[in-house]
Amino acid sequence: ILTVTIMRKAVKKSTPSRPKSPAKSNHKYEYTELSKTPLSSSDQNNHFYGVIVDATFPYKVKQDRYICVLKVIDPTLNPKVKADQFAQVVIYAKRFEDLPIVHRIGDIIRVHRAHVRIWQSKTQFNVYLTYKSSWALYSADKYTPLGQASTDGPYAFSGKKATHEKQDSAIQNALRKWANAFFNQNNVINDSQYTQLSKAAKATKDFDVVAKILQVFELDEYTNELKIRDQSGEVYYTLALKLKFPHLKAGSVVKIRSATHDETSVNKKVLVLQHYSNIMTFIGSSKLAAVVSQKVANERNSEKATLKNKVSMTPVVLTEVDKKHNGLTNTNLSDLFHGDSKDSTFRTCFYVTKVEPANHLEAVKVYDKKTKKVSSAKGSKGGDYIYQLQFLVKDVSTQFNNNVYRILLYTHEGLGANFFPQKATNLHSDSKAASKVKESVELLTRFNSWVDAVVERRNGYFFIKDTKLVF
Repeated sequence: ILTVTIMRKAVKKSTPSRPKSPAKSNHKYEYTELSKTPLSSSDQNNHFYGVIVDATFPYKVKQDRYICVLKVIDPTLNPKVKADQFAQVVIYAKRFEDLPIVHRIGDIIRVHRAHVRIWQSKTQFNVYLTYKSSWALYSADKYTPLGQASTDGPYAFSGKKATHEKQDSAIQNALRKWANAFFNQNNVINDSQYTQLSKAAKATKDFDVVAKILQVFELDEYTNELKIRDQSGEVYYTLALKLKFPHLKAGSVVKIRSATHDETSVNKKVLVLQHYSNIMTFIGSSKLAAVVSQKVANERNSEKATLKNKVSMTPVVLTEVDKKHNGLTNTNLSDLFHGDSKDSTFRTCFYVTKVEPANHLEAVKVYDKKTKKVSSAKGSKGGDYIYQLQFLVKDVSTQFNNNVYRILLYTHEGLGANFFPQKATNLHSDSKAASKVKESVELLTRFNSWVDAVVERRNGYFFIKDTKLVF
């Protein structure tokens, strides 16, 4: 018995210890940089982050199949590493609402469970949402494309919820920092990747455009008309559905993906968009957007030509607002007068049906600062001259109701003092000034003339401010 025991101990001592198994990752997902994705992989377990440089609007290709096609880059795969380098992401879904709607170039996308292959010499990720693939969009700016403050979480994602691990915050912060620096130092979109508007009419297929939005005009309840201009100096117009493109504002630089020149348009040059066309803004650090914004100035030759005709066949916006209000979203008259917003400053667009008082000579009054009383300027020998007018207005949201809406131009406290080109003076004694004011009033009430204005609510009334006539 003793001998057996000794032998067992000897055997136990001579047995080699097992090698330790490699430590398992604490993360559920292992992300791969775009250039390091194993192209031989046949499974669907590829997870990655990318910065978006292009995207279609989601569209239907056949029954029960919708797709969205994106181009993405990262520090290992981008035009700086090698010209025209990016990865393509094709996302498939059975429903339109399951796909991402990309409103801004430079934002970040995260994808789980993608299949990878080479297509036309480019890395292509195929993302099948019906087979447990997923996506999430993250803001690279302080605000999302629709104006909400950015957080660590995604502003849009597939499925019921988006996962978040400790590594996600680190990856997103690093990629966000890189994206802003990269867009600040590089155009990212090369000149060869979009068409100048001056060459749009000669294009034989659909093309992309990088341009500045000069004006957003509300055609009806569902559609905005964009007036755009690029560095070639050419001006075009295009229609943008509000539901598809709620993020567009005057002054923004955009990339329009997949447009064609409308050969049937006679009065103005028009771009036609397809169901898969997209209109995207740029993140704030974009060098390209900054250059276009600075070099492209407003142009009103087409509006001037229209106003020379007896009847304006196309809408003409007669005013411009101060640049500090460029980010202010438009509020229609229905929401302005019947909504429950607690804000005091709004931007709205309307047409004027009538100006009161009807006698243009009474548009200017004398204001007594001490008594705060207003009197007719007729026969006066001085004093503080102010405009005191009421505009009876309508817009597309109110044109079919019987209500009368009043917007006031009362300049006694400085609001709207620069609305008219003519400074307030005694119109009864100054015939030249009276003639100019009369022309402005006639222009305001002319068919298809519109006023884009900033108004301030005081005691239930809306007063025009920071707005001026440009015609």
